Amino acid sequence: MSFHEEWAAIQARAREESARTRLNSTAGQGDGGADLEIHSAELADIQGSADDLANDLDASGHTAENHTHVAGIFLRTPGFETGYALVEVATRWQSQADSLRDACRRISGHLQDTVRTHATVEQDTAAAVRQTTAGLNPRLTGAA
Repeated sequence: MSFHEEWAAIQARAREESARTRLNSTAGQGDGGADLEIHSAELADIQGSADDLANDLDASGHTAENHTHVAGIFLRTPGFETGYALVEVATRWQSQADSLRDACRRISGHLQDTVRTHATVEQDTAAAVRQTTAGLNPRLTGAA
């Protein structure tokens, strides 16, 4: 094998290894900013929307359900398959509306917990930093 052939083989292996390494690695780390940013006001807005939707589903989510169910029962006469379909629609609607309401309440609760937990962690971290830096030179900590 000549030098050029060997060099080409080495370069090919290096390209293959480089491609494999890129596939096995994570994306770039970006600008080195914070890992997590919590904007309490934005989360509170989303939480409020989830609460509103859950309340609306409680108040109005089953409004037409009883009428649809009754109509389905009356339309179950021989030869009308529509009645069975309407009863199925009413039953499925109730199940789906209840699932959506429960999911909205879970989302709201999780967002509320996230905001509260993050605020607590921020306070604890700030207290730990103050305690750790209390004996340091004020010029180094920026307190001067």
